[in-house]
Amino acid sequence: MDVSQLAPDEPLSPELVLVFSPELRAQALACLPAPSWAPPRPRVVEAASTPIDKPFRESVGGMLLARVTQLALVFAVVTILVLAMSIVANAMR
Repeated sequence: MDVSQLAPDEPLSPELVLVFSPELRAQALACLPAPSWAPPRPRVVEAASTPIDKPFRESVGGMLLARVTQLALVFAVVTILVLAMSIVANAMR
């Protein structure tokens, strides 16, 4: 097979190019047009919904309060569950 035997509008698949000898591969790649890239889409930047000048310790304090609340709730649920299981275990004796 020769590169001149290919139709000009026939797309060259990577598998087809790989079976060519190095000389034919170079010739086939030279016949290809330059790649055309789609123009990038314009970026839309929206204003932040929260003010950026918010003090750092307020945000850290809020996160810390939320985390402590979560841990306290988990502790309470686990404690109630263990006590309930203990009561059931004592009743089964």
